[in-house]
Amino acid sequence: MPALIRDQLYRPSVVLPMVALMQVMVSQDFNLGQVGWVVAARGAQAALQRSRRLICAAAHCEA
Repeated sequence: MPALIRDQLYRPSVVLPMVALMQVMVSQDFNLGQVGWVVAARGAQAALQRSRRLICAAAHCEA
């Protein structure tokens, strides 16, 4: 079990989002309501950027 936990925690795909969430929580003084809004806004922004890239790739445009 410790090896499984260690293997999971040393993956950047797990660690980096945790660190980003901790940074947001510290910047918002651990107010979970504000942290939720910040995380949702960042997620929406990332989704918008990805969808723009997909649309541009399908339409063969330069962006």
